[in-house]
Amino acid sequence: MRRLPYSCYLFLACLTLGFCYLFCLRYGMFGAKVDWISQHSVLPDYFRQQFYDTGQLFPEFAANIGGGQNIYNFSYYGLYNPLILPSYLLPFVKMSDYMMAIQLLGLTASVLLMYRWLGKRGFSEKICVGVAVLFLLSGPVIFHSYNQIMFINYMPFLLTGLWGVDQYFEKQKSALLTVSIFLMIMTSFYFSIGGMLVLVLYGIHRYLMVCDEAGEKITVISFLTEGLKFSFCFVMAVLMSGVLLVPTAFALAGREGEGVAFGVAELLLPKVPITRFCYSPYGIGMTTLAMTALVSLAFGRKCYERMLALSCIVVLTVPVFAYLLNGGLYVRDKVMIPFLPLLSYILAYYLEALESREKEGIGRLGEVLPYVLTAVVLYLNRQQGDIKKYWKLLLFDSILMLICFLLFRLGRRRAMLLLAPSILMLIVFGYTCHTQADRAVGRKFYEEVTDSDIGKQIEAVTAKEEGFYRTEQLGNDNENAANLNRIWTMGQYISSLYSSSYHGGYREFREETFRLEEPFRNFLMQSAVHNPVYQRFMGVKYVVSKEDIQGYEPVGFTSLDEACQFEGQADAKEKGKQGDEWRVYENTQVSPVVYGTDRVISREAFLDLEFPYRQLALLEYAVVEEAGDFTQRDSAAKEVLEEQANPIEIDLPLDIDSGTDQEVRVNLPDLSETEEGQRVLFLCFRVENQRPTKDVAVWVEGIRNKLTARNHFYYNDNTEFAYGILLKDGQETVEMVFGKGKYEIGEVKAYIGRLPTWEGKKELEGRLYQSVFKPDWERTKGNRIEGSIDVKREGYVVTTIPYDENFEILVDGERVRAEEVNTAFLGFWIEGGRHEVRLIYHAPGVKAGKMMSMAGLIIFCGMGFFRQSFRKSSTDGR
Repeated sequence: MRRLPYSCYLFLACLTLGFCYLFCLRYGMFGAKVDWISQHSVLPDYFRQQFYDTGQLFPEFAANIGGGQNIYNFSYYGLYNPLILPSYLLPFVKMSDYMMAIQLLGLTASVLLMYRWLGKRGFSEKICVGVAVLFLLSGPVIFHSYNQIMFINYMPFLLTGLWGVDQYFEKQKSALLTVSIFLMIMTSFYFSIGGMLVLVLYGIHRYLMVCDEAGEKITVISFLTEGLKFSFCFVMAVLMSGVLLVPTAFALAGREGEGVAFGVAELLLPKVPITRFCYSPYGIGMTTLAMTALVSLAFGRKCYERMLALSCIVVLTVPVFAYLLNGGLYVRDKVMIPFLPLLSYILAYYLEALESREKEGIGRLGEVLPYVLTAVVLYLNRQQGDIKKYWKLLLFDSILMLICFLLFRLGRRRAMLLLAPSILMLIVFGYTCHTQADRAVGRKFYEEVTDSDIGKQIEAVTAKEEGFYRTEQLGNDNENAANLNRIWTMGQYISSLYSSSYHGGYREFREETFRLEEPFRNFLMQSAVHNPVYQRFMGVKYVVSKEDIQGYEPVGFTSLDEACQFEGQADAKEKGKQGDEWRVYENTQVSPVVYGTDRVISREAFLDLEFPYRQLALLEYAVVEEAGDFTQRDSAAKEVLEEQANPIEIDLPLDIDSGTDQEVRVNLPDLSETEEGQRVLFLCFRVENQRPTKDVAVWVEGIRNKLTARNHFYYNDNTEFAYGILLKDGQETVEMVFGKGKYEIGEVKAYIGRLPTWEGKKELEGRLYQSVFKPDWERTKGNRIEGSIDVKREGYVVTTIPYDENFEILVDGERVRAEEVNTAFLGFWIEGGRHEVRLIYHAPGVKAGKMMSMAGLIIFCGMGFFRQSFRKSSTDGR
């Protein structure tokens, strides 16, 4: 092995940071506006906060997010990520800052490891540096280091795994390979499957190479025997990862798939997805030279060359592999990103063979023909997906590489003649891609969103709260997107959620049963909402906002004027109006998260209700499965609900065809004779998009509903826009903004509803929230909710925690049966009197996962000790 100069390491490290600045940092922070700011930087912070709160390294329940869900719904975002766990020792470091630092370090380490690995494989220094730079500049590496970081953050461990494969076959040492696979799984279990496939293919290649160099004959028996030994490393790594994999598998198994159906022919007939190979950040992202090297090696003289190239070609072109690596949901190129190091190796191998005439690397066909075949394949696939927009540029790339190859053959045989144009093209691509995407979080926005003063305000309020309520943050659309999963303190509970895995019943309730507004393109983004009925139903007692919130008052004050006088700030009132300052608002007329009641209606009667009576019903009754004669009770309930809302006529434009947003003032009927109380405008209408490749958005009083373009992968299917708007006293009009586009509006329904109000505990006795649960905050943490409730009349304890059969419910120490109430939430029957209640969540698979990890760790350590003892005894024997 050649000793590589340290100056190359320094050069590559500086180059990595330089391109990060050029592509991203000069526009803002090393993080993206959507997924990074709302998922990858906040969920790890929540994991860390829960660890500080409970002292438990293996949590089971995320009570604070999405109403309360299995924490393994979010394990993908770094629950046991070895790169994130060290942050638990740094409570004084903001998690988002830590994430940016670890992303940059991981990216730099990946580039240096690529250079080091290639050097250990014996490639020349220039080829090692050139290919490492190509690896750095390839589509996904920098891009996903600040966007979807799980797409790339496992890369250092995949590279050490490739290094471990070399050690396994050269020195019969398996520790590095096993540990690398384990760390890769714990970092990004989704992409670790593709990573393990890469290690298997490279392992077969190295086994054949070692046998060929040693002159050993390979038989089926010897191949299978060595394969079983090799697979032991993978089995051990998977066993040690059980604490993550088993409960995550249970959580994912409970989710209904959003997959796409494919026929057998579609999955088995080879295709050449160009974006999987070239330039795309959601694929391998190399230039056409990588394709040429792959084709060339497929005609290699050695069987280990052909095996590696042909196996890569099969995996990368036969759709069934992408389908399986994507969990049987769809065929997407992202799962092939782990093949980037392997293609980099193939490229280095190809270039080294070209440089050395004496080295028997590639056969006669590995000359001009691969370049011609690459150009032909690109031309034949020019109408494929997004390729048709820029296939001429790709064809230019392939022809340019052919010209460079001819110059290479005619002049001095130097690999940089082929590498330099590829590096230049990837620089141009990277500069264009990152600039056009405009994805980086701006520094000012980042500082505002992560301002610790917001958390201090929330903590000051929630620390004094004796009841069990929720606290949410509402701002503009960008702020709401950034705060979907943000938890400032463990006393804060939110109903919003953004995760690729989630509680299916809760999402169905929000979208189908309750019909909330959907302000975002992505159907996975379950936002905090302005609907006053939902806020009351979910117990959102506190809202943090820069603007006055209808129905809420500034905490501790009766008005904004009084708040300004108390603070002694001459300009505080003006700032509050302009929306420059975050502050906490309170609404005392909301549901507790847990309460007791005997006011119930049957599920059947509830689902028979139309919009908006179904929404209003949840403020008057709890919905339970029919357990007796509900006929009279349901009939009386319907009569009560009919008085809660009255239909009105409202005049909306029905045909929209505009290139700009259109603002309209819509008149409301005279409300002077309606009953007293807080009035709500309920409005819904169907939207038919005449330009399905474009989004449609409509705002009512600043509240947005959006229908995603039909070709968007996370199409939200929000074809019926529904709104609940709390009206001001004497309000006669509402402001609507119809977004640009061409669409039709139909089936318009509008109602004026009235929210129930109460004053004092005596008024609650005859209403829904008859008995309020008092949590014991010393014991309510992690997967436990404990406290007491004084039940006035026997009935149900109702929660707004999504129902999960894995809850254990204890009343006065006796276990009771959990039931699904309000169609999607946890509840149970209870008798009158004072009771001690415990809700304990047991994430399925946690115990089995711990045992699996323990067994794997014991076997791994035992095998290591055995090998060490065997080597020592062998040495002593000599």
